[in-house]
Formats: sequence, structure tokens, C-alpha cells
Amino acid sequence: MRALVGGTWRGLNAAEAALATLGEAGDAHWPLLPELPDRGPGAEPVGRTAALLPDLAVDLQPHGWRISPPGARSNGMDHRRATAHLSEDLHRLADTAGAEGIGIDRLAVRVVGPLSLLGSLWLPGGERVAVDAGARRDVAAAWNEGVAGLLSRLRTEAGARRTALWIDEPLAAAVLAGALPTASGYRTVRSVPRDEARTHWRAALAVLAGEEARASGAAPAQVWIDAGRRGCSAEEGPGPAELALLASEALPTPVAPAADDGRSGSAAQTVGVALDAPDPDVPAGPAAWDVVGGWSEVGRPLAIRHMAGRGPAALMRDVERVGLDPALTVGWTMMGPAVVGKEALRRTAQAADELEDRRTDLAG
Repeated sequence: MRALVGGTWRGLNAAEAALATLGEAGDAHWPLLPELPDRGPGAEPVGRTAALLPDLAVDLQPHGWRISPPGARSNGMDHRRATAHLSEDLHRLADTAGAEGIGIDRLAVRVVGPLSLLGSLWLPGGERVAVDAGARRDVAAAWNEGVAGLLSRLRTEAGARRTALWIDEPLAAAVLAGALPTASGYRTVRSVPRDEARTHWRAALAVLAGEEARASGAAPAQVWIDAGRRGCSAEEGPGPAELALLASEALPTPVAPAADDGRSGSAAQTVGVALDAPDPDVPAGPAAWDVVGGWSEVGRPLAIRHMAGRGPAALMRDVERVGLDPALTVGWTMMGPAVVGKEALRRTAQAADELEDRRTDLAG
């Protein structure tokens, strides 16, 4: 079992974040390209992802990141700043690895997913991109191209032999529920149809992990869609298990257990979903475990977020308690908290190692 080691760092020191990430990930786990939003606009997730969009100029307004009006320069100050932050992160990681004699065998990166970007970006007229069907198509298509370019940069600029992609969709529930406020705040944006959400995710995976990408060696070794519930209440929109199921409906049907053997396998073996480690004692827990069990049994890659207070021993007890074969956790990846420091990275890696030891003991 591997861990996804990294996340959002406090402070401004990209070199320190890179060194801690590479050091704690070691040879066994996935280092995640550090994010340092304290550096200001363009270093936070939405600005970082928006700057990837080719042929779409973006700028920062008081209400958030906006697609610039027609005729605006594509290399405005806000766009240049966001691009510079990402370049610094890549170069710091590569320089730190070189100085420490660390080979970057694998490297993961987190981006805001297409659905959440539709809810976060604004149109020149002052409303969210999510209100305009044509703008949604344009942004989603640009996202596919921009993220494919980012994965290429992980290989060429950071020297990563294998890449992984965390598609973070914190606003998925709010976009699907029509819970995001309009610019005036008096109304909410109409919901994006679920069929369209699946279409955007399916198109992204076809570009990033489809046959053409695999044949050229450009496909990531792993992709996780992490659909969340930020931006809407517990009574609004789909719950965690329903969100995860919706995301999985956009994924290819797996035909064999996933294996991280250094090659990008079929798209079905490559792409999966991420969710919090379910607690079987809460009302939503059994449904979430049904989802986890179903994915694990068909070989779907799965990223489980390590929750504070619920260590590997408790998680493995839950696995046995719900009747899931512990051997099936071999395809899991352990994720840590959103905001990290060196100690949080160490705990995440240790949790993955301990869970793997327990799985091996039970299998033996």
C-alpha cells in the first residue's frame, strides 16, 4: 500500500516543503507537489488550476478568478503570477531532489477538478461559468488540455518517471445541487445536470488516461477523483457515498485488480476515486462501506483519507467487521490531511506502512 504524501503547506518556503515531502515519501510512496497558498493570489488551488487553461485568459477580481473579456491579454499580471508560482514549485522540487541526491521516481499533483472550476470561475459579465452551457464546455475542454500539459511538465521539469493526478472536486455537491450563490447573493446558480458532470469527468479521463495517452507513455500511473461536499449543507445535494458512486460512473469498468508495477495499465486499472475512511457506526457509514467494498472487489483503485483518531488498526478492524477481504486493500492509497507539515506527512506514510503490514499478516 502506498501513501499520497503532501498537501497544502503554511508559509512561503517552497524548498523546505519540497525537502520534507520528498524525504517523508521516500521510495515507497507518492510525493505530492507542494502547495503554498500563503504566497498570495495564484498560489491557491483555483488560481493555480485556472492558469493552466490554454487560450483562456484569466484575471483576479474581488469576487474571484474571472475569465477575462474578449481581447484581453492572456499574459496579464495575475496569470503570470500564478504561472510563476507553479514553475517555482516544480523547479524547487527538482533542485532539492538534485541537491539531496534523491531520484524522483514518482510524483503526484493535485488540481481543482472541472466541475469545481465551473463553480469557482466567473464570466466577464459577472456570473459564474456554471450558468452558461457553452462556457462550461469551453472551460472543461481547456481543463483537459491544460492538465495533460501539467502532467508532461512533471516529467520534463521535475524529472518524474511516473505521475499521478488527484482531481479535487470540493464543490461537486454544490454544483450538482444548485447551491452556489449568484453574484448578487439573492439566488443560487442552476444545478449542472448529473449526466453533464459524468460527461466532463469521462472526457477528462479519456484525454488523460485513454488509449492514446497510454500508447504515448503520457498517461499517469494513477488518477483519483475526489468529489466533496463543500459549499452546501448536509440537507442539500448528494452525500459522500452518492458522490463517490456518481464519480465512479464516469470511470472505465475494471477487468483486473489494479497493480502499481511501474507501468500505466489500462484506464480501468489507472483511475479511481477518493473518499474519507468510512465509519461504520455513523448513519452514512454502511452505505459508504458498500461502495468501498464494491470497488475493491472489482480492482478499482481507491484513495482513503486517513482520519484523525482512526488509525490503521481501527481501519483494518472495520474492514474485517464489514466483511471485506483484507487482501483487497492492496489497491488502496492512503491520503493525509489537507493542511500538512512534516509530522503530518510522516504519520500518513507510517499509517500506510502499518496498514500494509497488517494486510500482509492477515493474508499470511
